[in-house]
Amino acid sequence: MSLVNNIIKMLIGIVILIIGIVWYIPKPYGFNFLDNLLSLLGATIGLVLLFVGLIVAWMGYDDYKMDKEMEKEEKKEEPK
Repeated sequence: MSLVNNIIKMLIGIVILIIGIVWYIPKPYGFNFLDNLLSLLGATIGLVLLFVGLIVAWMGYDDYKMDKEMEKEEKKEEPK
């Protein structure tokens, strides 16, 4: 069950990472203050999504690797 949870974490992280990347697709920008403020907020939100997605995916992958390693150790320790 733990492997499924780790895979779900990795998928969520990858989806957040992709949303962060898509956030930077060029859009038509205006020259007034509100448009500049919105583009600043958009840039900030995109960076946050990029880093949060990367961290969540990395943590899920690390947990996945650790669970695989623990399974190998448990198999070695089982009495034959």
